[in-house]
Amino acid sequence: MLNFTTSETGGVMIVSFEAVEEENLDWQFSRRDWLYKTIESREDGRFALDLTDVGYLASSEIGFLVTVKRRIDRRKGQLVLYGVAPYVLDIFRTMNLHKILEVADTRTAALARLRT
Repeated sequence: MLNFTTSETGGVMIVSFEAVEEENLDWQFSRRDWLYKTIESREDGRFALDLTDVGYLASSEIGFLVTVKRRIDRRKGQLVLYGVAPYVLDIFRTMNLHKILEVADTRTAALARLRT
């Protein structure tokens, strides 16, 4: 399961993910719903997803990231992922997600790509 916290820097919402062992699916779904609503209601559509603390993604978590991307795209927003582990990046390449997900090496590089 993925847990996340949010912060804001220069108008960009940063969502920092971490893998957790919790099986509380109700909590997970309510947090995901909160993030979806936040994406749809924010005036500034720039988002950076920090995957520094994530070494593996299950298929449901990959689906969650794709859904986040689609919701941001629908609002004509921008999304950059950073801190992506080599194994996760290989998964993205295998699934051809590297063609739709923009990835930066560091937070600084991600924020630079999101400057308006």
